[in-house]
Amino acid sequence: MKSLTALYALLSVLFVSAAVFDQSPHQDVLGKPTVDTLTDRDAIIESLLATHADDPVQVMRLLDPENASELDAPRLLQVFGAEAVWMTEGDKLRLRQQGLGFIDITDHQDLHVCHGSAQSSLRMIAWPKLQYQDKVTPVTKLLSKDNMKSNLESLTSFHNRYYRSEFGVKSSRWLYNQILDIISSAPPGVRLSVETFTHTFPQPSVIARFEPFFGRSSHNTAIALPRIIVGAHQDSANYRFPLLPAPGADDDGSGTVTILEAFRALVQSGFSPERPVEFHWYAGEEGGLLGSQEVVSEYKQLNKEVAAMIQFDMTAYVPKGEVPIVTFITTDVDSNLTNWAKALAEECSTSVVGGAKLFASAGSDHVSWRRAGFPVICATEGDPFRTLNPYIHTSEDKIDLANGEFSFEHALELAKVAVGFVVELGGWVE
Repeated sequence: MKSLTALYALLSVLFVSAAVFDQSPHQDVLGKPTVDTLTDRDAIIESLLATHADDPVQVMRLLDPENASELDAPRLLQVFGAEAVWMTEGDKLRLRQQGLGFIDITDHQDLHVCHGSAQSSLRMIAWPKLQYQDKVTPVTKLLSKDNMKSNLESLTSFHNRYYRSEFGVKSSRWLYNQILDIISSAPPGVRLSVETFTHTFPQPSVIARFEPFFGRSSHNTAIALPRIIVGAHQDSANYRFPLLPAPGADDDGSGTVTILEAFRALVQSGFSPERPVEFHWYAGEEGGLLGSQEVVSEYKQLNKEVAAMIQFDMTAYVPKGEVPIVTFITTDVDSNLTNWAKALAEECSTSVVGGAKLFASAGSDHVSWRRAGFPVICATEGDPFRTLNPYIHTSEDKIDLANGEFSFEHALELAKVAVGFVVELGGWVE
């Protein structure tokens, strides 16, 4: 389906659902009905959901009749813990409303053929001993909770960050501009690039890259430089209906600003790696890992080598009375790299460090890379089975939670892990 702007999406609603209101809507100069505020728009959507038995597909057909047929488009979906089956684009809305996570592999089935295969030319036989802590520590001291809070306040000010909506596009542009601001103040010797990675849907991913000290490519043309990737997803989703408010403070605004702050501190420190280091902010994760799968597909096609990838998804929620734990997911990841990262976290963070499981095949954008055969790990705020944030995927996923349960202190500890990961694996050239 094409991009949905809230105004145009709701014009038809006012024609077909006039009974929702006690009075006629205002008219603009073109004679078309208008809706004054986002609150009015949300009220219309809620009324339609109530009228149509909470069926998001029926409501979306009313909101976007021009593209309604796309809701019937076949999609190959793998619900976490189950086999992939053919469903429809509309079924994705229903799955989300049921709280079910899934991967949409329709356009990337070739990536999944190599699931579990070894990339022997890329895998490190043994992950390196920690040798750059004298570099990591000064960088982590530059990390700022205030910066993360300010950035997240801006990011959550968008009505939602739905990957098909105008807000998803605008929030991505905001993120891109933040990265440009960081790069604009970089020391002269820091080699940096940034790009928007466009997709088949409106919201683009954003990729920022530290170029290697010795140049963009290896001096030996027969040897590629494997890159280190740090990722988070920038989109948010209200699982009741995608156009409703979704501030996404924790999922995954927290991960987004966590790695943004790690990136900023590294830039300020004049980070000069031996191999490429990339920071990825993926679009469309909530649509079934859509953005990361397109990135992975292109990297595979262009033979871009990846040595290791770490995903940060939800980094700031700590329930009242719980001990904050920097947590690494232990299922469907590279176990050796996970163990190495735990040791790294114990060295560069003051937090307790632990591990936690997910359902089989479940996860965030790191799953896209793993299914293509690359070594991946995932860092998060706590055990998803025991301390999951109950507000995610709703309009209440906000910063200002009761009892101080949204913790920038905890997010800062995960930002330290991001810094350590890229420096220890990317190296640092004087």
